[in-house]
Amino acid sequence: MYKLILLYQFLFLYSSLTAQKAEFTIYGKIRDEYTQQGLEFATVSFQSEQGKFYGVITNEEGVFIVRQMERGHYKISISFVGYPLFTQELQLDKNDSLYFYLRPQATELTEVVVTATESKGLNSSTQIDREAMNHRQPSSFSDLLSLLPGGMSSTPNLSSASLVRLRQAGNGGDEYDISSLGTAFLIDGHRLPTDANMQKVVQISSGTTDSHDNLEFANKGIDMRAISTDQIESVEIVRGLASVEYGDLTSGLIKINRKKGYTPWDARFKADQYAKLFALGKGTELKERKLTLNAGLDYTDARPDPRDDFSTYKRLTGSIRINKNGTFSRAQLYWGLTADYTGSFDNQKSDPEVTLQKEDRYKASYNALSLGNTLSIDFLGRQLLKRIEFNTFLSFQKDQIRQTKFVQLDRDRVIPNSIEEGEHDGEILPYKYTAHLLVDGQPFRASAKLKANLEISGENILHRILIGTEWSMDKNYGRGQVYDINRPLNPTTSLRPTTFRDIPAGHKYAVFAEDHIRVPIGYHQLEVIGGIRGSMLFNLSSRYRIQNKMYFDPRISAQWNFPSIGQSKTLYVSISGSIGWQTKMPTLQQLHPYYYYSDIMQLNYYNLNPDFKRINILTHITDPTNYHLKPASNRKGEIKMDLSYQKSQLTVTYFKEFLNSGFRNSTITQPYIYKKYDPSSIDDSQLQGPPDLADISWQPDTILGNHSRVTNGSFLGKEGIEFQFISPRLEGLKTKLTINGAWFRTTYKNSEPVFYAVNKIVNNTPINDKYLGYYDWIDGSEKQQFNTTFILDTYFKPLGLTLSLWIECMWFNSSRRFKQNGRPIAYMDVTGVMHPYTEEDQKDTYKQWLIKTFNDELFKKTTEPFYMYVNFKASKDFGKFLNLSLYVDRILDYSPDYDSNGYTIRRNVNPYFGMEITLKL
Repeated sequence: MYKLILLYQFLFLYSSLTAQKAEFTIYGKIRDEYTQQGLEFATVSFQSEQGKFYGVITNEEGVFIVRQMERGHYKISISFVGYPLFTQELQLDKNDSLYFYLRPQATELTEVVVTATESKGLNSSTQIDREAMNHRQPSSFSDLLSLLPGGMSSTPNLSSASLVRLRQAGNGGDEYDISSLGTAFLIDGHRLPTDANMQKVVQISSGTTDSHDNLEFANKGIDMRAISTDQIESVEIVRGLASVEYGDLTSGLIKINRKKGYTPWDARFKADQYAKLFALGKGTELKERKLTLNAGLDYTDARPDPRDDFSTYKRLTGSIRINKNGTFSRAQLYWGLTADYTGSFDNQKSDPEVTLQKEDRYKASYNALSLGNTLSIDFLGRQLLKRIEFNTFLSFQKDQIRQTKFVQLDRDRVIPNSIEEGEHDGEILPYKYTAHLLVDGQPFRASAKLKANLEISGENILHRILIGTEWSMDKNYGRGQVYDINRPLNPTTSLRPTTFRDIPAGHKYAVFAEDHIRVPIGYHQLEVIGGIRGSMLFNLSSRYRIQNKMYFDPRISAQWNFPSIGQSKTLYVSISGSIGWQTKMPTLQQLHPYYYYSDIMQLNYYNLNPDFKRINILTHITDPTNYHLKPASNRKGEIKMDLSYQKSQLTVTYFKEFLNSGFRNSTITQPYIYKKYDPSSIDDSQLQGPPDLADISWQPDTILGNHSRVTNGSFLGKEGIEFQFISPRLEGLKTKLTINGAWFRTTYKNSEPVFYAVNKIVNNTPINDKYLGYYDWIDGSEKQQFNTTFILDTYFKPLGLTLSLWIECMWFNSSRRFKQNGRPIAYMDVTGVMHPYTEEDQKDTYKQWLIKTFNDELFKKTTEPFYMYVNFKASKDFGKFLNLSLYVDRILDYSPDYDSNGYTIRRNVNPYFGMEITLKL
């Protein structure tokens, strides 16, 4: 922050020192020759024969003023991105007004862009327009990510939740979900809610055959399957630093802008091996009222596996958008309203003809309604306050998971039905029963944001200042986990029915300020964006460390634009750099986890007479809330170079990210004291019923029990190089070459020591009942990948035909697990006390087994060698009203077998193809 202040002082000092004592004033205006619109941020320089220099930047109306200029002959130079350098001679001997009209660089008005393009801004981001989306023919938003540097096409997988992972090699598992949770999605300026989503079947452990964890995304971010693309006009995916206007994120920002204004009736039908999609849209404009109305509807019906009629996914979305403009008293007024519905439905069941057990079912439904309002006022003329914007957003979801499971036991199991702490008699579950579960969630979100744009300009410097404040509230009004406590899905569950509505609402408050500076330095231009955001979470108990504490995210970016180079002045070079922090607050469920129930069997007395049986249970209730949990903070830095020569463009970015406070479920250990009854002390012959506990001998015993707690124990490090090259279109072949790709290195590991339970029994005593080791090992891996995509696209305007060939090359893909030190640094005994692990402990009968050994083969680096896919896409216009498109991914491939650790790996590749028809009326 101190360096940022010094930089601002330097820029202001530079502005004052460059002012020259002179005689005349020049007023000027720069416009686009075709649109007549003023060009904002154009750089204007005056150089006298004596070498004196005057520089200025135009305002939002394209106006500039230069004062105190000396009499003489000057050379005027005007530069603006996308326009050739303009020069003119001027003899100054009086106050003067000048008007300039710049003509854009020669471009084909019919140019077709079939892929994403890298922005030339200070931070790395990707722009995807409607033309590129049409050519990609997406089924959901996740299909667009293949257009990013480092992305590759894949067969749409609608059988599982689709999560976004930016700048990442591989997938580290659930403990690194901060990557997707920390990516913010904004549609028309309104953020999609995630923090109150608690839809998960918690009785079933992840990774088991009964789990549907792949369909559940609580605490993981946005499921991109639910985002339709048909009403989208453009997408910006910010992978570098986001503006301080945007917070509660770590990885990136995805800004979706939907269609506004008049559009014809647009009907789209798409079919492939896995899904059918139909979309309809229309935009109406009432010019006399300066009002537009846009509406869209789409429906998707998918069978993730066409051979399986028992697994389906459906999506239905609808949208209405109203935009109104007005002008009054040197100000422009804008009002926008968005109303949306999204329904997403997963349905899976077992085939009773294949399985011997009764039919199992799993059905997840997601129904969301949202209403967004935006009101802005743009003030015309030269004044400090340029714009005020206020927006509000309301969202309500009705989410349900219904699961039916046939449970068949192999031995007696006690019903885990106690909801109070203490001793009680247990009941035996039947050997066969059908369990039913309802997970009812009703997330609600309300948010409001107020921001203002200010402008301070001098002769040589321009400040565009943004200030604002933001508030949001997340609450879940659902009934939670609802089931018959005597017939659970999992007979060994440590949880009980819970309600979501008892969890208090989460309130976030933030303030932000940012200064965007542009200053010419000779024929160069320096651009700096510096700002800070403060965020806090309230409506929490005072026991929480995070309560009412402000967390600050400073961010700064700078770009140096060199003067155009070459005789024709067509080579443009800029270098950018940025560093800053982005912070994500914990979700409601991470702050308020389920209580943990530990059921310890004190007596298990069996008698041939079932009326004489007795089972006694001691239930401990543990609150696993981590009151010291803090936000996850990611430090992001990057250096970027942009080159532009005539119609060729090259962008290269090096980035590095450091996040060591990601959320994960860590094992927590504590001792439990219980009565260990001796069944042999019971005299069976004297029983008239279940034995009396007072007549049974017992002795106190202690065991160690484990439960999970959300901690800041995950480290996620990202490093890599991204690049994109775009060539001019060759006139003879009508073909353009685009090359993009990336090298990624991602580190997944724990950032805190961990407890680990050793599954070893010595003298009929489980080691983990008495001792639990505490290990300072790195349980993680490093993954790398390097891939390149070559895109050749050809456009024949007379035929209305667009062809593209995509050659995707994965040069290597490697993974290396970090070597682990199996010797604990400490251990916990049954007293709950931590002890350092010593040489003497290695000789102890029980504690020697706390040392864990590993096979060295686990830590060998594995590398998947080169493979290549060839994709083909074609689009044909039939007049103005009909377009037919088809695509075949992996029409050709090169993926030979390879050897790894003594095994031969065979890679099977299946093509993916489909077609779509679009009607415009």
